[in-house]
Amino acid sequence: MEAIQFLRRAFDTVQSEPVLAALGNQGEPTQYTGIFRELYNNFTTRILQFYDDITIDVRRSVRQGDTASPNLFTATFEDVTRRLEWDNMGVRVDRRLLHHLRFASDVVLTTPNITQAERMLADFDDACGKIGLQEKLLKM
Repeated sequence: MEAIQFLRRAFDTVQSEPVLAALGNQGEPTQYTGIFRELYNNFTTRILQFYDDITIDVRRSVRQGDTASPNLFTATFEDVTRRLEWDNMGVRVDRRLLHHLRFASDVVLTTPNITQAERMLADFDDACGKIGLQEKLLKM
């Protein structure tokens, strides 16, 4: 059984603190995470409207289109999947259990039965919700 998870607006919805925590958990130097924190906390845009300058604070989190966003999302998603207790779940491939495949913001959960699929989907939904990711499920 397979369930494909599409993480809706993944880059736009993930909160910046879990991203920065994931970088720290994976051994990135604190000076780099500090730079990202500064960039994401003080991001503004300026609009010129009929000779008036308007400065707007951009309050999104990790922004799609940022040069680093795919790498930041991958690091965050790796951190999420490490926390899931799926050691005894998945489909056996070459004496190892394979429970998910990832590509960009898409995830395929692989399970041998519906019971395991339900638990994995619930766990995954909970873990993603904690960092602001919203799922869109496509069942195959």
